[in-house]
Amino acid sequence: MPKTVCFFAASALSLGFTASLAFYPSASQAGNNTGVPAELQGEWRYGRISSIQYQDSYTGQSAAPNGSSDQFQLASNGSYKRNRLIQINTYNCASNLFIEEKGKVKIEAQRLTFQPSDSTSKGQICNSGRTYSSRNTAKPETYQWSIETNDYGQQVLVLETADGKGRAHYGRPQ
Repeated sequence: MPKTVCFFAASALSLGFTASLAFYPSASQAGNNTGVPAELQGEWRYGRISSIQYQDSYTGQSAAPNGSSDQFQLASNGSYKRNRLIQINTYNCASNLFIEEKGKVKIEAQRLTFQPSDSTSKGQICNSGRTYSSRNTAKPETYQWSIETNDYGQQVLVLETADGKGRAHYGRPQ
């Protein structure tokens, strides 16, 4: 993968996922690191779209919005499937990165680690027709996790990065 693509991918992922990921202990998780707790099993989704959109002053056409999404499914046996998308648009430059992965999730107390065994990354840089694709480049990622109740009375999964700088609230599909 070209150096600029690696830089874009790393920067975009860092920007998208650290821009948003609370921690409190779950009694049901104490001492269980062999499977996925019932409250974590199933599908979880996170998404964010920018409220700022660019418009071409000559054509009047709007560019697609900036945003990111992350969705994953956790099975009771620890297997998972995960899809992530980051889209960045500034004036005439639309770039995106899509990552599809599957593997095993490791749960130890309030730590959750995605351990990919197969992944595909695809993207495009600045509408240039320059696209890229790579396989099995996803690395393990570890988060602190908790289940909280949001302002609407819904249970959400909160994932916090190990350094405490990123935090995202994942909901169940409706």
